[in-house]
Amino acid sequence: MKTNFRKIASLVVISTFLFSCSNDPVIENNELSYLTSDKIEFGKYIANSIKSSNGISLFKDNKFKDQNEVLLTEVFNSLNIKNSEEFISPEIKKEGILECFVYNQEKMNSNFLNDLQILFVPIDDNVEKLEGVDINGNKITVNALTPSDKPMLFIDQHGKFEFQKNMKLFNEELKKRGLDYKLTNNISSQSTAVDFNKIDSIKLSDVEEPWFKGNPEIYAIVFNFDKNFNDPSVPPLRVLQMPYIKKKDVLYTPEQPFVFWNEHTRNAATMIIMEEDSGFDYAAVINIVVQAIGTGVTLGTGDVVWTPFVVNTVTSVLDAIKGSWSQDSDDEIDQYYIIRKENVTQLKKGASNNASITYSFETL
Repeated sequence: MKTNFRKIASLVVISTFLFSCSNDPVIENNELSYLTSDKIEFGKYIANSIKSSNGISLFKDNKFKDQNEVLLTEVFNSLNIKNSEEFISPEIKKEGILECFVYNQEKMNSNFLNDLQILFVPIDDNVEKLEGVDINGNKITVNALTPSDKPMLFIDQHGKFEFQKNMKLFNEELKKRGLDYKLTNNISSQSTAVDFNKIDSIKLSDVEEPWFKGNPEIYAIVFNFDKNFNDPSVPPLRVLQMPYIKKKDVLYTPEQPFVFWNEHTRNAATMIIMEEDSGFDYAAVINIVVQAIGTGVTLGTGDVVWTPFVVNTVTSVLDAIKGSWSQDSDDEIDQYYIIRKENVTQLKKGASNNASITYSFETL
C-alpha cells in the first residue's frame, strides 16, 4: 500500500509540474522577470537534486575549471538523476542546448552548500539583475553589475555547445548556397602548393562578454573581395571559430590558418572578429555579406582605390549585423581591413585597437 501511495504521489508531483509550467515571464513587484515559470520550476528541480545528494562537490572537478561549459545532461548523469527530461518543458528545449558553468569554483564544497545559487544566464548583456533559485528552491535575484563572492551554478542555453551548433548551421548554409570553400578537394586532386597565412598569436583587450555569461564565443569572418564576386569559383567568405580565446589580456598562440590564398584572386583579404551572442540568424548574415560585397563595383588597382571600398563594405556589414538581430546581437571585437601575404612578427592592432595579432605566410 505504501509503495502504491508513493507512486501515486510521484505522479501527482510530476503532473503538477508539467501542467503548471508556462512560458510566460513572471511579474513581481510590477517588474517583468526574464525568467519564465517553467525555468523557475526547472531550477528548483536542479537545486533539490544537488541538495539531496550533496552534489556540490561534483563542481570541483577540473572539467569545470576556468568557467568551462559542461552539458547539463552530463551533470544529471553524474548525480545519477534519471528521467530528467520530464522536468524540461518543450519551450526550454526549443531555446537551445542546456549547458552549465560554475563561478567561484573554489567554494564548490559542502561547507558552502547553503550559499549555492543556481542562476539562469539572461539573453541581454545589460541586465541589472540575475535571476534563479537558491539551494532550497526559493526564487532569488542577484546584482548583475558586481561579480558575486558566492558559489554559483549558471544554466546557459547560448554558450559553447549552442555556438558550435550555430557554426555548423552557418557552414551548412554556405554549402547549400555553393559559397563554401572546397580547399580539401582541390588539394587532393592537384599537386599545387597551398599558400596561407596563419595566426601565430592573438590577444584581445576586451572580449565583450559580462562576467555572468562565462567564456566568450569568438569567431572571425574572412572576406574575399573581387570584382567577379558572382563567379561561382570565387567564394565570398570563410568563417573561423576561435574557441581557445577565453579571457581578455591573455596572449594565445594558436597557429591557426585563417587566409588561404589559393581561394583569393587578390593578394589581400579582410577579417572581422566577432563575439557570438544569442539570437543570431546565420542565413541572414550571409545575405548581408553577399549584398555588401557583391555590389558590382569594378575595383581598380592599389590601396588608394581598394581601401575605401573595403572600409565601406565592412562598415555596412557591421551596421546590418548590429541593427538586425535580437537585444543580444553579436558584438564587434575588431577589424583588419587589409591582410597581405607577409610575416607580421610584432603585435599588430586592429582598426578598433581591441585585437592584437601576429601572423605569418607559409606554403605547403
